[in-house]
Amino acid sequence: MIEQPTPQDYLDDMHAIGIPGLFQPHLTTRDRAAGIRRVRQELGRLRTELTLQRDNPGDESEAAAAIARKRAAAPLNLLLLLHEQLVDEVNDLERSLSNGKPLPYSFDFGRYIFGDAKSGEWFIGGQAQHDEWQNIQQFKRRLDALREQSQPSREQLAGLIGELDALNVTHEKLQQKIDNREKRSFVLRRIGMLVILTAVSGGLSYYYFDTFRNLSLVSLGLAVVCAVLIPIVIANWKDPRTRTARKQRRLAQQIRELQQQGAAFRQSYQPTELQIKALEVHYNRMMDTWESARLVKNRLDSFIEEGQPLRERVNAIRAELDDLRAQREKLQAKLDRRQKRGAFFRRMTLHVMLVLASGALGFYFKYTGETDYGSVLYGLGAFFILLVPLAYIDWKNYDGKLESKLRQVETRMRQLQTEGKQVMKRYHPIELQIKTLIAQYKRTRAGITNVEDSSMTT
Repeated sequence: MIEQPTPQDYLDDMHAIGIPGLFQPHLTTRDRAAGIRRVRQELGRLRTELTLQRDNPGDESEAAAAIARKRAAAPLNLLLLLHEQLVDEVNDLERSLSNGKPLPYSFDFGRYIFGDAKSGEWFIGGQAQHDEWQNIQQFKRRLDALREQSQPSREQLAGLIGELDALNVTHEKLQQKIDNREKRSFVLRRIGMLVILTAVSGGLSYYYFDTFRNLSLVSLGLAVVCAVLIPIVIANWKDPRTRTARKQRRLAQQIRELQQQGAAFRQSYQPTELQIKALEVHYNRMMDTWESARLVKNRLDSFIEEGQPLRERVNAIRAELDDLRAQREKLQAKLDRRQKRGAFFRRMTLHVMLVLASGALGFYFKYTGETDYGSVLYGLGAFFILLVPLAYIDWKNYDGKLESKLRQVETRMRQLQTEGKQVMKRYHPIELQIKTLIAQYKRTRAGITNVEDSSMTT
């Protein structure tokens, strides 16, 4: 089985092409042009290989989840980003030569690609950055080992905290029941209910004493029971030794025992927890100070967040202007059609033809003896005659409405254009800054540095 090239092999191939050598001032124009053609061919070959390897992973990658495939493609995507930047550098060089401008500044890029396959973080840098990354990874392995070592203790502590929270919730519910029981309204409601039952039962016993002796005796017995329960309810209300209170005291004892157990356990686990937190802070600080691309990305995100409302307003203004332009074109087309020579006369000719047709048909029906139909058609002819001046007035009024709508649309368009210019005046510097930071982020992420800074990557 043929082994696929590693990301480092592709990076070595990019260095072997010798793109920075094209920027040397001692090269002749012919040699530089030949070098540019050769470089383009090699870059095209590398892009094809990188794309094929990224888009056609092996069997293991195909069977893995989408996240695993994304992590496996991370180094290849980074190399494709570097490839894009190298192509841009060659294009800038070729444009400068064709326009007669001075040669652009030479550049260099990192000779190592390294990263973490589990997290999908990959970087391109020089020897110093590669060594520093190895130190960071050793520190991270130490931190992961400490986390794994303390995992059982964290789970046990989390279980204690969960059990304590559940007991506290139950304790609060029981305390609420006890508080409600100690209220005067609690016992008054029960005494009132017993008094009502005693009175009703006694009344039924007295009412049915002569007619339904059995029902009367049962009602009397119920009245006696309710009357006896009244002092029992009062005595039980004042007695603190209820079942709910006993249950609450047992819960309070369990809570105290769990709190003591948790305090002892936390005291034994606290040094490890503090050590983990200190290591995490130190690791995050190392990553923040080491990865310069992240600082550029943070600035880029802040500018994008600042420009988001302005960009949304610009898009809204453009969308509304497009709608208004279409509306204006429709209104203008209607006005143009109505203002063409002969448009009004065609409208009036239609009314005149209706009048003549109605009169001719009316005369025909009168002549044939159909007087009723003839009268109706004569009436229609008179109606169409009256419509002629009304049609003229409606024609003029509709023209005025169209012109009014057209003026309103144009006024709104001018307002939006004015507002759009003001918004763009604020958004344009932010947009330029965003584009600059995007270009800077891509170069930094791809490990490209200027010649004067190349010592940092070697």
